[in-house]
Amino acid sequence: MPISFDTTGLQQTGPTAWANPGSDDKIEVKTVEGQAFEPSWMHDLGALRRGFAGMYGEAGCLIELERYEIVGVPVIYQVVKVPHPALPAGQVFMAIYTLPKTPVYAQLIYAAAESGMTGIREATLMAQLGMPADWTQPHPFDPSLRTRLPFHRGDDPAFDRQFPDHPLSRARAWAGHIGRTMRIDPAFAAQANLG
Repeated sequence: MPISFDTTGLQQTGPTAWANPGSDDKIEVKTVEGQAFEPSWMHDLGALRRGFAGMYGEAGCLIELERYEIVGVPVIYQVVKVPHPALPAGQVFMAIYTLPKTPVYAQLIYAAAESGMTGIREATLMAQLGMPADWTQPHPFDPSLRTRLPFHRGDDPAFDRQFPDHPLSRARAWAGHIGRTMRIDPAFAAQANLG
């Protein structure tokens, strides 16, 4: 497995898949043949962010993206939201670590879905903020981009502490822990970097 991480408290559901029994959040490590994205984006953070915003725009919305390295391996960290595939309302929030190697790339994906009554975080914050006219905002990585789900103030990490059980907050909290503790298999790390 190209990426290992702390699985304490998780239930293994497949060779490279786990679930959090307390929340039913899903975790998966995937290895995919091909290139993860346009290689030239690796050298330009602005292009990387615009490109990923466009890639996720049709499916949902890219909320944040950072690029850094672990033992010389580039890592692209993304937070994304998409419509819930099994509910008429609600969303799934994903924290994704992409390791863009070639000829394959790897991803560690944490998916946390809304359940029960959805939209509580957004409704509460809109009321607290006085129904702001600027609730929905142009995408910060590409202001001309139209996304399936809106980029809005409610997804700001500053509000995670107020809503610790919200799936977006859970995804970010888990990703923060994993980002500090995940390990990359040396054989995978030795493959050529994309770009």
